[in-house]
Amino acid sequence: MISGKSLKNLVAQLGLSVQKFSFIVHMMAVLVSSLCPLSSWAGIQIGYIESAFSLAGQEVSGFAYLVQSIPYRFFVLSALFGVIIYVFINKDIEPMIRYEEGMRLSVGNIQEDDDEEDRKHEKIPARWYNAIIPLVALVVISIVQMYFDGKTAIEGSGLPDNFLNCVSHSNSINSLIIGTSVSLLITMVMVMSQRILGMSKLLEHFVEGVKGMSEPVMILVLAWALGIAMNDIHTSQYIALALGDSMKVEYFPAIVCLIGYAMSYASGSALGTQGIIFPLVIPVIVHLTDDEELYLKTIAAACSSSVFGNLCSPIADTTIAGVLFTGCPMIDHLKVMSTFCIPLGVISLILGDLIVGLNLYSFWVAYLISLGIITVVLLIFGRAPRKDSFLSRFLARTRNQTGEVVDSSLDTSEEDEKLRLIQDKI
Repeated sequence: MISGKSLKNLVAQLGLSVQKFSFIVHMMAVLVSSLCPLSSWAGIQIGYIESAFSLAGQEVSGFAYLVQSIPYRFFVLSALFGVIIYVFINKDIEPMIRYEEGMRLSVGNIQEDDDEEDRKHEKIPARWYNAIIPLVALVVISIVQMYFDGKTAIEGSGLPDNFLNCVSHSNSINSLIIGTSVSLLITMVMVMSQRILGMSKLLEHFVEGVKGMSEPVMILVLAWALGIAMNDIHTSQYIALALGDSMKVEYFPAIVCLIGYAMSYASGSALGTQGIIFPLVIPVIVHLTDDEELYLKTIAAACSSSVFGNLCSPIADTTIAGVLFTGCPMIDHLKVMSTFCIPLGVISLILGDLIVGLNLYSFWVAYLISLGIITVVLLIFGRAPRKDSFLSRFLARTRNQTGEVVDSSLDTSEEDEKLRLIQDKI
């Protein structure tokens, strides 16, 4: 929402198509947000992880598992670096190249809403520290609180009180709540001291923020209820016994990834998908093996694959917001997102969750291969607007060479006739 409304005038001056603008904004907003360990999204994920492990009889730090699983989020990280490579190479493939060339709906044609609310916003002073100071306070206070909370928890346990041990044994949810509350108070004091907003307007925005979080909170509560119900009927034990030795446990991250793709696309909600997957798969994997690395791969597969729906599903809230605030037609946006995300999802599933799950190579090798494939595809099949791609130029050169061979086989009379026609034109 912020990027779409604030940057569209700038990109209009660059002559960027609205489809490309919407694609970049949507991808970067969702991918970066899903990786941030200090956010409301992360707080809900931590609750999912800790609740699911408790159903299997284990007490763990959801924050530690969430952070340590980041290197194994193959779809999210491949997509993130893939977008960066795409921007720097500056070559497009279908259908993006059509939108860039046709400019059917340019960002330059998007008009600012001239309603009363926007005119009020124009009077608000734009000061960078109003955004930076609360954000820095949130990060610093949350991490410091985690450290001291974990240090208190491990006193007398014999464990060294280093940063990693303290954070791993802290109550991360309480720390995030404290950090968020302090950051909110700082924001309110700064805004009121500068007379940007009054108390009534601040409370109005606070209530709106609470309304925005009501849906994720309800999803979390229902996920807890679902997990307890599945624990009571011993779902994880049944699945573990049913699988038995018929499936290698190393295939589990790839299976979870496939389930996440399908469920997130159908529901359009990453958090809703995770709320169903975590209570089901974590108790199963705990019953199947005690391999901590496999736990991380499974958590990463659930977190990463659930983002797929936020990018491609037509009913996802992020898709709708991206279309509304950038002015891109929904059909065009879905075509562009699907063209990029579906092949990348298949590559990430095979080269990442499957092969790395089987321990055939390390995760960084999977990223090198995936990003290499993206780069090669863009260089060969991609092209700048109103220019031919490398493959098109190669095929044209081949056809020209073949045509020259055919021309040399013509008899003298045909060659003379062609020469005469050329001379007549001259």
